[in-house]
Amino acid sequence: MSKLRIASILLIISTLLLKFSSMLRDLVIANYFGSSHEADAYLAAMIIPNTLILFMLTGMKEAFLPSYYKYNALGKGFSHLTNIVKGTFWISLAISIVGMAVSPFITPLVYPKAEAVDVAVWTAVIYFASVFLVGINAVYEGYFDAQKKFSFSTFSQTSVVLATIGGTILLHDRLGIYSAALGYFIGTVISFLIKLMYLKPGKFMDWKQPMDRKEVSAFYLIFLPVGLTIAVGQVNLLINTIFSSRLEEGVVANLNYAFRLVNIPQAIFGVTIATIIFPLLAQAKTSNDMELFKKGIEKGLSFMFLFVAPTVTGMVLLMKEIVQVFYQRGEFDATSTALTSEYAVYYVGSVLFYSIQAVIAKGFYTLEKGHYMLRIGIISIICNIIFNAILVKTMGATGLALSFSLVGFVYSAITFSTLYKLSGGFSLSYVAKEYGKVFVATAVMVVVLLLIKGFMLSWNVYVYVAVMMVIGAVVYFAVLFLTRSQSMRELVNIKQFKRKASEGR
Repeated sequence: MSKLRIASILLIISTLLLKFSSMLRDLVIANYFGSSHEADAYLAAMIIPNTLILFMLTGMKEAFLPSYYKYNALGKGFSHLTNIVKGTFWISLAISIVGMAVSPFITPLVYPKAEAVDVAVWTAVIYFASVFLVGINAVYEGYFDAQKKFSFSTFSQTSVVLATIGGTILLHDRLGIYSAALGYFIGTVISFLIKLMYLKPGKFMDWKQPMDRKEVSAFYLIFLPVGLTIAVGQVNLLINTIFSSRLEEGVVANLNYAFRLVNIPQAIFGVTIATIIFPLLAQAKTSNDMELFKKGIEKGLSFMFLFVAPTVTGMVLLMKEIVQVFYQRGEFDATSTALTSEYAVYYVGSVLFYSIQAVIAKGFYTLEKGHYMLRIGIISIICNIIFNAILVKTMGATGLALSFSLVGFVYSAITFSTLYKLSGGFSLSYVAKEYGKVFVATAVMVVVLLLIKGFMLSWNVYVYVAVMMVIGAVVYFAVLFLTRSQSMRELVNIKQFKRKASEGR
């Protein structure tokens, strides 16, 4: 079995563990706190520091990998790692201190309700305290990705989520929802210690090496636009939270639960496929082979749609039952299930559009055109504010979910058309052909599921969802096989994919 296939399988497995552990975290919070003011305050308050956390985590991976490769080719990879770690230490420490200091002033702007504003403030303080170690963890996760140890990076993030779950379960009686925030903080410490023990202190960095300020500054000039671009989605979530926190109790929490649920396909398939094709795009850039670059984007878009399209379609058909399976227990009642299901359906469009964007983004970063993404991201933020203002008045909370999907469409459409022009154009006929086969297979799957759905409505909801998922998957892939989907065949044979990407379709 090839190293690429092994790495891909491990990445998919570790990503699945990360996303389902994240789902379990939300399930635990929903179980203990439901759609209460306390849950609203916690979820609203964590948005601001979480924007910075994702800015560091994801942005660092995108920026550090090519930077490390460049210095490593000169024999200075370890020295570069040391410089970035030391520089990030001071930057992250400053962000943590400033964030904790200003939390009492900025958090009420996001969550102004007096019922739980103190919960919001202290949640933000605890999360900002975590930013200090998150920054350092981010550098090493970028380093592990550069070493093609993708799964280790993902597993280290999983340890943070598991600590959040553990803290909530063990301490919710005594600390309330602060238990979740404290668990997250402990998780960042555990994640750091895992990396330190794995690398050993001597290979962690060169402790005696003076920090090269010019090298650190040069890196952050590259990192900032990349990180800001990555944070665009989180900024849009912040905007949605500001609007939703002005509505009735439970809206913030239920919108969050809905978004987290439908986001699973994007995080598993969209992000994973984008990560897998990144080395191929980097290879194309290094060899100045634009045809290979184009084929990499085309394959990435085809592979992504192959998995995302049937998944989100199936979720729409079974949304209420899926929400019931995941969330309905403890403090999360049938009313919360109905509202969360409704919001989730309106969020579905964003899954497809942001999955497309995840693949396209790799193309911009490979071509060192990340500033285009930042400009387009700013446009999407402006659109989100306008859409939110209009739709929240006409549709209420569901309008906020629909707004996110509309913004995703605008974002992906502009990024795709821009990269299309920059690269000289992709083979739209190839992509359309593969998308057409996926559409046919998905349509057949929907028809079959609708035909059998009425016969199983009286079944236990867990059995019903499981059986429908299995039948849907079997029908879908059977039709893909009959339509001779090239994307499916290439995914089964990674070596064939690599050869065809290099030699032409």
